[in-house]
Amino acid sequence: MMSKPNIRDDFSYFVRKNETYKAVKEASISIACLQDDNFENTKELDKDLEHIQKQLTIVENYFKEQE
Repeated sequence: MMSKPNIRDDFSYFVRKNETYKAVKEASISIACLQDDNFENTKELDKDLEHIQKQLTIVENYFKEQE
């Protein structure tokens, strides 16, 4: 006997997967921008690196949830 589809779980999975995809895409764009930028001070660089780290943390948390 097949169980009923759980729409709430399916939607939550879709949202997590979508957020993970967006995080990877944003991190990729940020890295590309870093490669093109010439920074006048380290504060700008630190801000961009912090943003990339936040995006990677989103991806990491997604994979932790899958374990």
